[in-house]
This record gives sequence, structure tokens and C-alpha cells, in this order.
Amino acid sequence: MSYYSPLGATFGVRIDRFLETAEDFDKYHQKLNRKLQKLRHHCRLTTKDTKRYSTKEKYSKITSDDYDKNKLFGTLMLLHAERDLALVESLKLKARLRGAMKKSEKKVVMTRLRKACKTSEQLTVLTQNEGDDFTRAEYAIYHKLCIVSYFSMCKPSKTRYTNKIAKELSLAIASLHYLQSKEKVSDEVASSIISQFEYLLRQHADAEVFTTSEVRNFIAKQVRQSSDDVLVQLITRSGYEAPIEDSVMGSEKSNLKEVQWRRFSAKVRDSKVAELISEATQIEPTDLAQFSNKLAKWQEAADAHSVFIAQKERDDEDEDVGEDDQILLTYIKYNSHFTTIQRDDIVFQKLWAQWSKSANKSKNLKLTKFKEIERIVHNLATYLQEVMDLPGVYSDDALMANLKLATTYYQLHLTAGCLASFYQSKQKYLEALALYIDGHKTLEVAAGEAVLQEPLPGNILTPEKVAALEDFIKVSWRGVISLAEYEKIASPGGKPSLEPSLIEKLGNPIVPRDVSLTNLFPTRPIVRPVGSKPTLFDLAFNYIGSDSQTPQNEPLIPEESRSVPKSNDAQEAPKKKGLFGLFGL
Repeated sequence: MSYYSPLGATFGVRIDRFLETAEDFDKYHQKLNRKLQKLRHHCRLTTKDTKRYSTKEKYSKITSDDYDKNKLFGTLMLLHAERDLALVESLKLKARLRGAMKKSEKKVVMTRLRKACKTSEQLTVLTQNEGDDFTRAEYAIYHKLCIVSYFSMCKPSKTRYTNKIAKELSLAIASLHYLQSKEKVSDEVASSIISQFEYLLRQHADAEVFTTSEVRNFIAKQVRQSSDDVLVQLITRSGYEAPIEDSVMGSEKSNLKEVQWRRFSAKVRDSKVAELISEATQIEPTDLAQFSNKLAKWQEAADAHSVFIAQKERDDEDEDVGEDDQILLTYIKYNSHFTTIQRDDIVFQKLWAQWSKSANKSKNLKLTKFKEIERIVHNLATYLQEVMDLPGVYSDDALMANLKLATTYYQLHLTAGCLASFYQSKQKYLEALALYIDGHKTLEVAAGEAVLQEPLPGNILTPEKVAALEDFIKVSWRGVISLAEYEKIASPGGKPSLEPSLIEKLGNPIVPRDVSLTNLFPTRPIVRPVGSKPTLFDLAFNYIGSDSQTPQNEPLIPEESRSVPKSNDAQEAPKKKGLFGLFGL
């Protein structure tokens, strides 16, 4: 019988779906809704008659006997709690982008976390007869994580629940380590959960808990003091033994006295900073979740060293100490940025592998994958630019050339790799060929200036990777160059911009080739010569005269001759009135 992992069905699915943004969690929330709808129908928990629903609904009446008959009742209740947590994560990410959480969002978060705690508690009661102690332990771990999330976010006095949070997290993390060693929970899932909640444990643990060894001792102490806890009893019954570690201060202190970075060297004068740097450099992550722990170590080292620098500045130390401190701070930030870059590079390589296999996929799927690659490439370019802006980096020509080549490497995967493929699928071969040729030229220039014999941290860029990208671009343009040439030849020539339309040719002889549906009437302005003077106005002006002036062209006639026509006009018979002059008087 296969083993069912509740943590794999929740946190494992989050990892597989690469949930990073609020939109990702919204989609995950919608998917959980569809799953729950199917599960309710399958478990026959739907109630069509909603009149007096509270007396007829079946969900709250599920018992452990029902679970013993059908394990899907446990999955149903687990996904109900997971749906609430997914909505909470979405609202938290939206508030983080906005800078603050709205009052209505706080209310929803509090309600959903309280509901998740209640549901997970019912789940532990529902599965009390579960025969597999490991599955029961995972349900109990999920319940404790819900409790920690609720107390850490929704309680107004968080210090009051510090011991509660530290205890629940310690038991959950210890159990995760044990389940991981028994291969019941995958390394990726366990590392992801631990890295997500370990920082919270450090915040709520004792004040003297600082290093990794001290955290391990604190967890072991909490496990030994909580022997009556259900989770501890479950893992103890399965063979778990709480480790006992004696804190030996002398052996825990780091021997790191100096760091060497590029052509600089700096002395490490603070023991805490030295220890954090040693712990960060010793972590060799094998999956995405472990990068968070390493990144947290570098961030703690940067914060501790900034405090140390501030104290030294107040003490007015000599300039040599200040120079060493600034070099060390740059070294820490450099490694912190590259830890993030290495993590995103793993995501990028996975997305690129998925894109390479999506040639026959639907347009919507390819568009979604393109947006994911675009987002991760933007993040990588931003982090690389932050590295370039560090003191001591922009003055190093070889390092700057390598960083620029790395930026070009990622951006060309987006343009020559993805965007050109879109143009090619739309039969726009000329545009695709232009992107391939431009990408090859850009890569050739950047690679000529770089010094790949000095690799970047994490081997994010190697000569083999650059050569593979160059070969990909060459193969791609060879496959499209003939089609682009045919498209150029087969495409009809454009109409001249001043070619008269059919309507404008009506006064002239028209041949059959002049008749075209695309040029029936003028659709663009045509500049034509016009007369320099308003001719019609000049003609009208010739008939405008004044009574006080004698027309120049009229011959002079004596006054006597002018009176004759007037008398004739006076003697003329008046016109008849009426209709057509027939009925007038």
C-alpha cells in the first residue's frame, strides 16, 4: 500500500506549482475549490435542500468512524484548511506589494486563520484511529503550523504567545527532520517548510539562541520537555530519540579571521559576523528551499556587520578599520545577491526546459510559460544590476564584462528563444529572423568582451552554456531563413503612397488593373497643387459697385438721354397677379 503524505499534498503541491505571487496563490485557491467540490460530491456530503441547512448539513457530523471507512474524508478536511491558508498567503503578498494591509483584509486573514486552526484540530481528532503513525504525525505537524500562523499574525499581544509559538515550531521542525530521515517526507518539502518557519522560531526563541547549534539545542530541549504532546508521542513510538547537544562555546566560535574577495582582502573583527559568514558558506543548497536558509544567513551577517560598523563609527576608529569593514560589507552583499541569483537561475533552467518541450502545446499554455520566463529574467537582470552597482565591482572590468554577458545570456533566451518562436509560429518569418540575427550579434559582442576563465559564483555562466545558446540561435535562424526569403519574395509590393484611387481616376480611361478592392477610394491625404488666387471671388468682386461711384467701364451718357428709359418704364403696364397671371385683375 502506497504511503499518503498530507504535507506533500499541501506544501508539496505549492512547491511543484512554483507559487510566488499573489496571482499564483489565487489560481491555487481556485483549483482547491474545484477539488473540494468534487470531493464533497464523491463523499456524498452535498445537501440540495438548503431549508434549515444547519440541521441537514453533513460536513460537521463527520466522525472518525467515517474516516476509517473512507480516507478521503481526511483529505477533504485537509484541503479545506489548505484553501484558507492559500487565501491568507495571497492577501499577505498583495499587502506586501502595497506596503500595508487593509482593515478588511486583516479581518479576512484573522477569520481564515482561525478557521484553518479549527479545521486542522478537527482533522487530528478525525484521524485518531489512523494506523500509520507517520501519517498521523504529518496531520499533527500541519495543525501546529496553522496554530503558529494564527498566533504570529492575529494576536494583538504577540509576546504573550512567544513561548507557545517557539514550542509548537520546535516540535514541528524536529518531527520534520525525523520524517525526512525516514524518507516519509521529501527533502524538498521538509527544507521548504523549515526555511519558511525557522526565522520565526529564531524570533520567538530565547535571547541567547543565535547560531545554528544553539537552535538545534533549543529544539531538542523543547522536545524533551514536551513528552506528553501527541506529536512527540507519535514520533517517539516510531523510534525517534531527541538529540542531546552540549553547547561548547570554544568549539562553536569560528576561526574565520580574514576574507579574500577578488583583489581585496579584509579582516573580520566581529565574532558574530565571522560565525554567520562561516555558516552561510558551509551551506550547499541542493534545492530551492535550502537557498532561503543560506540567504537568511547572509542577510543576518549583513545586518550584524552594519551594527558593528555603526558602533565603530561612534567610537571614531582609524580609517584602516573602516576600509576593511566596507570591503567586508560589500563581500557579504555580493554573496547575498549571488545566492538569490543562483536560486532564480535554477527556476529559470526549469522553466526553459519546460518551454523547450512545449512546441506542440496550446497557445495559452505557451503564453503562460512565456510570462513566467519573462518575470524570472526580469528578476535576474535586476539582481545582476544590483551586483554591478556595488563598490569595487564597477571598477573591475573583467567582472563587469562577465556580469553584462550574464544579463545578455538571460535576456536572449527571452527574445531569441521565446519571442522569436512566437513570431515563427505566426508565420512572421522576417521578424523571427531579425530577432535571431540581432541576438547572435549581441551575444557575439558580449562574449568577446567577457573573460569566462573567471567563472561567476555558482557557475551560473560557463563557456559551455554560452556555446549552447549560440548553437541554438544558429540552428533556429537556419530553419527560418528560407521561409523568410520566400515571404519577402511572395509578399505583394506596397502601393505607392500617392497612387490615385479608383474614384479619383473616374475622369480618365480606366483599365482592369486599376480596379482593386483595396484602392476604391482615397484613404490617406494626397497633396495636390491649388490655385494661388481665389478665382471665383475675383469674378464676383467685378460685380460689386457703389452708388456714389461711377463705374469705370460705363460710357458717359448725357442726363437727357438717361431720362428716356425711365419714362418708358413708368408707362409699362403692370404685371398681372394671381396664379400664372390667369386670375389676376
